[in-house]
Amino acid sequence: MDQIGYVVNIKDEIAVVDIRRTSACGEKCSSCGGGCNVPAMRVNIKNTIGAKVGNFVEVEMKTKSLMKSAFIAYIVPLIMLIVGIAGGIYVFRSIGFSDYESLGFLSGLVFLVISYFILRFIDNTIKNKNSAELKIVKVL
Repeated sequence: MDQIGYVVNIKDEIAVVDIRRTSACGEKCSSCGGGCNVPAMRVNIKNTIGAKVGNFVEVEMKTKSLMKSAFIAYIVPLIMLIVGIAGGIYVFRSIGFSDYESLGFLSGLVFLVISYFILRFIDNTIKNKNSAELKIVKVL
C-alpha cells in the first residue's frame, strides 16, 4: 500500500513524516458533503533515500503488515469480548448464579478492557521494533 507523506523533520537517519490517512469516502470530499476532516498520522521512518525537510515522499507499507495490523486492531477485541461473554456465562451458570447472563456480559466488558491493554502492549512492541515496515520509496 502506497501513501504520500510530507517530511516534517529529520533526526539523524530518521525522517519524521506526516501521512494523510485515506478517508472512507475515497477522498472525494467535495462531492461527499460529509465535512469529514481526516487527520495526518506522524510516523518515524528510516531515511534511506536522503529526503529533506519539506519534501513530499512516497511511503510504502507491505500489504501483509497492513492486514496483520488491521486484524490485531479489530478482531482481537471482538474475540476477547466473545470469549469473555461465553466464558462468563459458563462460569457463572455453573456456580449457580441466577443472573448469569448479565454477569457474563460484564465479564465480556472486562475482557474487552483487557484487550485494550494487550493492544497497547503490542503497539509499543511494534514501535520499539520498528516492524511496521514503512519504507520511503522516492521523493516526489
